[in-house]
Amino acid sequence: MKNTGHTIAIVDDDRQERRIHAVTLQGHGHRVLEVPDEAGVVGLIHERPPDLFLISADMSVVDGFALCRRLKEDPAARGIPVIFITTGHDPTIIDRAFAAGAVDTITRPCHLNEFLARVATHLELRRLFTEVQHLRELDIDANPLTHLPGNNSIASAIQKALGEEQDAVVIYTDLDNFKAYNDAYGFSAGDDVLLFNAETLHTALRTVCPGEGFLGHVGGDDFVVLAPAAVAAELGARIAQTFDSGVPNFYNQEDQARGSILTTDRRGKRCTFPLLSISMGGVLLRDHRFTRFVEVATVCAEVKHAAKRIPGSNLFMDRRGRPRLQVAPEPESVSI
Repeated sequence: MKNTGHTIAIVDDDRQERRIHAVTLQGHGHRVLEVPDEAGVVGLIHERPPDLFLISADMSVVDGFALCRRLKEDPAARGIPVIFITTGHDPTIIDRAFAAGAVDTITRPCHLNEFLARVATHLELRRLFTEVQHLRELDIDANPLTHLPGNNSIASAIQKALGEEQDAVVIYTDLDNFKAYNDAYGFSAGDDVLLFNAETLHTALRTVCPGEGFLGHVGGDDFVVLAPAAVAAELGARIAQTFDSGVPNFYNQEDQARGSILTTDRRGKRCTFPLLSISMGGVLLRDHRFTRFVEVATVCAEVKHAAKRIPGSNLFMDRRGRPRLQVAPEPESVSI
């Protein structure tokens, strides 16, 4: 059996019994943690929680059933499956195990293949349950138009990058003149532009850093991109180029030819607005001592506003502590 990457904690106050199970599981690709007492279990939960607990029902010092109940009351350990190792087929012991919250019992002596199959089954069920939970969270959090991850997922992704000290760039994007476009063409056409923008960002990530980036939709025309820092310039250039080449298709021929739209503001005054462009504010996580997502969001918002002061599609990188990163040959701006 190849290495599964699973970690299994064996809880037993009998060292010899722990070693027997540990050697068996390690020989079949699992990582094993041997825990002799309740204190060790508590430490695991908050330091490096395992994927499964094997708890002996025959411990002389530790009440395994009480320990299992405690695990099921702790939010950090509630979802970790517990299998009890029992001696003999005493129905009372088996009932107590399930009443305490166990998912299964294994009676020793047990055939090796049965032992491994039961462990593998509950590890797989745990993986599937975790995946379903994650998909449910994404579905609840997803933007209803683009179905991209929303604010909670964005915060989690950036917080994870901070915790892992990833060398990453966070790019906050915003569409210029989007309100004027909505006023002139209607909200349905505006939604089509947002979908086009989402596809532009997604395609750029997939092309420049396949499998490494993250894309979220804050709401409206605000999107967030998380990517490796090394590809920031290339990513910004590709996004700007793709957006600018495709966005004219969302205008009528007259506006395309003019390169702008004429619309009436709230005061009844006729105004001219350029075609839509995309402004991007980029922040390299390594350039700041960020500890929380909200700190990153604040700086990204500041940099995005700076990007919006530059005409046309552009990536404006935060320059505090680092030179500005340009994605176009212009000497004084990063406009494209």
